[in-house]
Amino acid sequence: MAPSRSEVLAVVERSPAAVAVHDRAAWLAIFSDDAVVEDPVGSAPAPKRDGTLGRFYDAFIAPHGIRFEIRRDQFLAGDVFRDAVIHTRVREGVNVEVPAYLLYQVAERDGRLAARRMAAHWQLSKMVGLAMRMGPRAWWAMTWLFVGMIRHLGLRWVAAYLASLWRTVGAQGIALLESLRRGIEARNGTVLGSLFEPDAAIELGERVVTVGALLEALPPGTTLAAEAPVTAGYTVSFRFTLRGAQPSEGLALLEVSATSGRIARARFFPP
Repeated sequence: MAPSRSEVLAVVERSPAAVAVHDRAAWLAIFSDDAVVEDPVGSAPAPKRDGTLGRFYDAFIAPHGIRFEIRRDQFLAGDVFRDAVIHTRVREGVNVEVPAYLLYQVAERDGRLAARRMAAHWQLSKMVGLAMRMGPRAWWAMTWLFVGMIRHLGLRWVAAYLASLWRTVGAQGIALLESLRRGIEARNGTVLGSLFEPDAAIELGERVVTVGALLEALPPGTTLAAEAPVTAGYTVSFRFTLRGAQPSEGLALLEVSATSGRIARARFFPP
């Protein structure tokens, strides 16, 4: 049987609890041996099996005070998508707040439920910009963070991590989302077809439809509202509201092809 929402959430909740008390062993135990963490999406991944995830903890979590403010959780097919604000005390007097959407993918491994992937959707560029505006105290703190990253993870990994600053869908992703909103409102199949890869899967909760069947799944008069979009790597995450004959709201995730710039997968997580 597939795990229930409460069972999956119980696994997910262990992560902020372990981070809050700086329990390294408990935090690593949340993840399966084949797990990988992408934090943020688009940066270098941190697999558990080769020890990178443990070093990731040492560089980013151990030196800091971190608190997760969870606004809502959405559940779909064993995955939990969290709307969160990550509050980080980098050092005394240097506090950073980062809006994020956190995707936890949970599966059974060796007779227990464990996270096989955690993908944090937040913008590194915005965090860096915020720190720069905070002045010399923050600059010094970020310098020490950078030194710790190199010490624990190595220069090559850090370079791949920082590549997420430019390896991203960026403003193109926001424009893509706006075109999707307009195409649904106008019920323009041609426009919608141009936004998606031909074989793209569109998950409307448990229902999966093709691009050609999208307007059939949405009654006439349906409109899409998007709030607080975040681009990370080649993804766009946002809060959505569908208004019309079949209203719905929740969180959504668009995965964009890095080669074509079209949507390869769209997931709408229901309430």
